[in-house]
Amino acid sequence: MSARYVKFRSMTTLETKAPSTNWRRDLIVDGRRLALLDTGEHDRTCVLVHGLAASWDYWRLTIPALTASHRVVAVDLPGFGYSEDRGRYGPDELVKVLIELVNQERIDTVDLIGHSMGTVVVSEFAARYPDRVDRLVLTGGPIISVLDLPNHPYQTLRRQPQVATFIVEALTAGIKLPPQLQNLIVRRGWARWAAFRAYMPHPERIDDDVFAGVLRGVGARAVLPTLYGGWWWRYDLRNALVNVTCPTLVIAGERDTISPVGDVEEFARIARTNVTVEHLHDTGHAPMLEKPEAFNKLLAQFLAERR
Repeated sequence: MSARYVKFRSMTTLETKAPSTNWRRDLIVDGRRLALLDTGEHDRTCVLVHGLAASWDYWRLTIPALTASHRVVAVDLPGFGYSEDRGRYGPDELVKVLIELVNQERIDTVDLIGHSMGTVVVSEFAARYPDRVDRLVLTGGPIISVLDLPNHPYQTLRRQPQVATFIVEALTAGIKLPPQLQNLIVRRGWARWAAFRAYMPHPERIDDDVFAGVLRGVGARAVLPTLYGGWWWRYDLRNALVNVTCPTLVIAGERDTISPVGDVEEFARIARTNVTVEHLHDTGHAPMLEKPEAFNKLLAQFLAERR
C-alpha cells in the first residue's frame, strides 16, 4: 500500500489509497484525552508506543509499511504529543492506559512495538497480560542500564559508560525549543548534528519533515514528571523482561548509547522466550528513522509469523 503524509491544520495525518478510515482521533481513558493515530483495516492490530520526549511522529516511516498487514494504532502517551496530562507516568500507570486502550477498542490480542521508554511499557504489558500479546518488538531498548543508573550509578557507568549520554537527555529533554531554533535544527545539518549526534550517528540524513516531527516531542509536559517522578528508583526492568513469554524481536542500533549492545545481550540471556536480535550497522537510538527500509523489512518478516 502506498502512502504519503500531508499537513492538515496543526497536525500531521496519514493519507493512503485505502478507504478513508485513517484518522488521528482521541479516546477518553480514565477521564483524560488520549490521542492516537488509527489506520488500516485488518484483523491483526499493532500498537506502537514511543519513548521519552517523543510522540507517534517517531513512527511516521513505520506506519505505512505496517498497514499492508495490520490495523495500526500509534499512541501519544499521557502528557506527550496531543494527549492530556495524567499526573503520574510510571510503568504501572502507562500499562493501565494501554490495557484500557485495547479493551475500549475490543482488541483481543495485539502485536506491540516499543521504542526506548516505550520498551518498558510494552515489556511490562507483555509480562502482565501474556494472553493479550501475540508478538513483541523492542527498538532503542531494552533500556536496562539507563534504569540502573539512578540506583547504581558507579557500577552502571563502569559497565556501560555509553549510557552517560542519558544524563544529557535528562537535562535537556524537558526544555521546549523555540520555533526559530526548531527550524534551524531541521534545516541545517550542522545544527541537527550538534543537537542529536549523541543519539544518532547521522541525524542530518533524516528527511526534514520527519525530523520536524521528532522535535515535536522535545519539551513535552510529561518529560520532567516522568524523569523525576521517582518511579525509576528501585525499578528493575529485568523483572518484566524475564516474564515475557511471547516471541520477541529486538532491532538494535549498533551505535546506540541509550540501549547499548550489552543491554540487548543481557536480555537475550535472561529471557525465557525466543528472542531474535538484529543489529543495524552504523545506527543509533532510532533505527526506525535512521534505517527505515531495513527496519521495516525486519519488522514485516517477524510479524508475518504467528504463535
